[in-house]
Amino acid sequence: MALSKLEELEATYEQYATIIEFRGLKRDTGLYGAYKNIKGKPYIILEPDQPEIDKQVILREEFMHFLTSVGLIVNQKQLNNRKQELLARRLAYKSAISIDDLIKCYNLGLQTNYEIAAELELPEDFVLNAINYFKTQVSNGTVYKGYRVNLSNTITFTKVRSKERIAIN
Repeated sequence: MALSKLEELEATYEQYATIIEFRGLKRDTGLYGAYKNIKGKPYIILEPDQPEIDKQVILREEFMHFLTSVGLIVNQKQLNNRKQELLARRLAYKSAISIDDLIKCYNLGLQTNYEIAAELELPEDFVLNAINYFKTQVSNGTVYKGYRVNLSNTITFTKVRSKERIAIN
């Protein structure tokens, strides 16, 4: 039997950090997920009372905190803490969705964020935020793997002739 996306992530991330579910995390902290280093050992803590699709993206973001964050960053009034939060979130977007994924959705005829989210098995608001992030990273008209990137309210693609192909990172 195939593993769910959440189970795949847990299997991968558990090699680096202990993942625990703590009922009441949201009630006690206002958070659905947290990363904490206790006596040099990394822990990712998740609120179990949430849909698996949401838990998956929270796990991604908390793992990105494990990779990038330094110190306690709960106080989001501090600029450095906000920067660390934003970095982890952006890395979570990139780990969950690639331009290749969006091209695949385009080729399947999927146009709305809802359709793309369903195909990628991600929450719709996460997909919207990821697309908005990608729009800041890719220039309108950039050609990637034979597709011109068109930026508007969303990202769309146009197949280009082979002589126009230029790769982007």
